[in-house]
Amino acid sequence: MKSPNKTYTLVVFVMMLSTLSVWSQTNKSFTRFYFKLSSELEFTSPKKVLTHSELSNLNASYEFNINNAYTFTKAEIEKLSNLSKTNFTLKNTFRIEGFFTEIEKELFLNTLKKTDKLLYAYSANTLPIKPPHDISPTTTNFESNQGYIEINPGMNIRYAWNNGINGANINIRAVEYGINTNHEDLDHQNASLAPGTTINSAATTAYTEHGSAVAGIVFADKGTYGISGIAYNANDYILYPEWTEEYGYNRVTATSNAIANSTAGDIVIFEMQTGGQNGEFVLAEYEQAIWDLTKAASDAGIIILAAAGNGNENLDDSFYDSYNARGDSGAFIIGAGSSDLNHNKMSFSTYGSRVNIHGWGQNVYATANYASSIVFGGDFNQSYYPYFSGTSSATATLGGFTAVLQSYYLAQTGNYMSPAAMRTLIINTGISQGTGGNIGPLPNMEAAIISLNNTLGLSSTKFDNDFYMYPNPAKSILNIKTKANSSKNIRIYSILGQKIKEINSNNSHSIINLSSFSKGIYLVKIKSDDKTVSKKLIIN
Repeated sequence: MKSPNKTYTLVVFVMMLSTLSVWSQTNKSFTRFYFKLSSELEFTSPKKVLTHSELSNLNASYEFNINNAYTFTKAEIEKLSNLSKTNFTLKNTFRIEGFFTEIEKELFLNTLKKTDKLLYAYSANTLPIKPPHDISPTTTNFESNQGYIEINPGMNIRYAWNNGINGANINIRAVEYGINTNHEDLDHQNASLAPGTTINSAATTAYTEHGSAVAGIVFADKGTYGISGIAYNANDYILYPEWTEEYGYNRVTATSNAIANSTAGDIVIFEMQTGGQNGEFVLAEYEQAIWDLTKAASDAGIIILAAAGNGNENLDDSFYDSYNARGDSGAFIIGAGSSDLNHNKMSFSTYGSRVNIHGWGQNVYATANYASSIVFGGDFNQSYYPYFSGTSSATATLGGFTAVLQSYYLAQTGNYMSPAAMRTLIINTGISQGTGGNIGPLPNMEAAIISLNNTLGLSSTKFDNDFYMYPNPAKSILNIKTKANSSKNIRIYSILGQKIKEINSNNSHSIINLSSFSKGIYLVKIKSDDKTVSKKLIIN
């Protein structure tokens, strides 16, 4: 066979280069960049930005559009900047959009990053990001199996949910071994491992899945599959691991870190126990250093929820005299009770006068992979365990309960309830336990909210599932929702009783503009048919 001559080879090579060039130029995709420049700079319009530094070179080499990154007006941005306590500002943040090849996109961004007085620049995702979703295959919706969220023998969490109370604006921390943030019920929630920590490689799933179970009970997404977290709309859920690659096994360090990163009103869950008499399990604060940390945190307004332990120990026994002599740490110590109407102490639960309240110690649906778990598609991240138990399950349910109740109190008053006040409220409104040593009552959400409304001067006797309003505290807009379209009268009064606004509406969803209102506390009265609801409104 005759070899091709040099001229032919050159022609083919040139044609190939030409084809590649055309392909690279036509294979462009819509691209978006965001960048921010120093607030010291002044621009009369986004177009004027193109005269600045490296942007002038980019403008000469590429076709693109530039606009403000946000829809705020200049005046609105200045207002937000003035409200910031850290002098943070949205000023000089811009958006660039155009069609680029992958090579052009990389070159463009590299040049953009060289811009003088640049604070940041990056290429943004331009494709829709999936919302919370079920991983294939389809997972069953287990909410109907979560008896602990229903009325007695449950804690009636649904009463709060039906009134728009779901843990909003509350921070939750936990101290234990691990968490699977890739679980389908947690991967779209703001659940995370504490920054700078790595779960120790020796910690098997027998340890780490315990934390996954607790996180799901407290914070799982409330969607159409899996379970629903009691405080599913909380700000975040951060796990501080006891056993890490960084500091080995160190419970005190983990607890210290959790408390150091919490402030008044936050919820911290201690899913820990330690050895007591004859090595039987009791509450973690039996260890002095943990008690000291717990006391300091409680005094600072942080709510600590701690498992009593699974050792069936009587904390009133003389063996624990030295522990009891320390006094009350301020923590909520939680025992385990049965999941039926008897509310009897579970045989394994540590008990005594120091134990304040109890939760279900059996049959709690959770997000975890254990031997008897229900696993969809053989996927570890689609595992559900119907039998989570012990003072662990009880403490998890109480973690969600207190976050929801704290959320309601914050919405009504603009402040956080103290640990002592919340603990007293839950004990006084709870459902009495049955037989066995003292583990305290089972919390009752409806009774707690009604009692709280009485304390706050709200019409608790008529507070029901028909009305709810949000956000509260509010800034410029207030939403009021009812279950059905009906004629209703809405009035807003000042704290001195002066009527500020009155609206008549036939819609199930009313939106009220509050932009002309001054900051402060108001009273909202909603009247429909023979019902009247009064709720406090905070305007920030």
